[in-house]
Amino acid sequence: MNLNQLVDSAYDLFNHKKYNESLEVLSHIDEVLQTENLNEKEKEAVLVSLLNLKGFNYLGLNSLDRATEMYASALEVNPNSSQACAGLGEVFHMQFKEQEAKTMFEWAIKNNPGNLFAVSGLAKTNRDLGLEENHNNLILN
Repeated sequence: MNLNQLVDSAYDLFNHKKYNESLEVLSHIDEVLQTENLNEKEKEAVLVSLLNLKGFNYLGLNSLDRATEMYASALEVNPNSSQACAGLGEVFHMQFKEQEAKTMFEWAIKNNPGNLFAVSGLAKTNRDLGLEENHNNLILN
């Protein structure tokens, strides 16, 4: 399986809520990355994307500790990963750690203002905190 096939297969399984099957496909990341002709920066970008996808699969399985591990790994490779920040925000939200969730969703939006998952996550977290939906400590209004 080449990289494009791996990614397509994993995303398709994820979209069909077949989280364990998607994770099985994603378990081949390292061996597939070795066969691809990518420079180091490209490999890092792919790795971060796939770690985030693993995290979202674990979220789907309600395995919050494993999801946290995947997002933390993604942030080790790319500290500016908006998806990893948003994923951690969702983990914190599911753990009723609203202030921590808010912080992570805010960082996700700072890193990528177009991240709609982070925008909606921040809105629901702000509602839970009794704040305006678009309240963001990192952006001066």
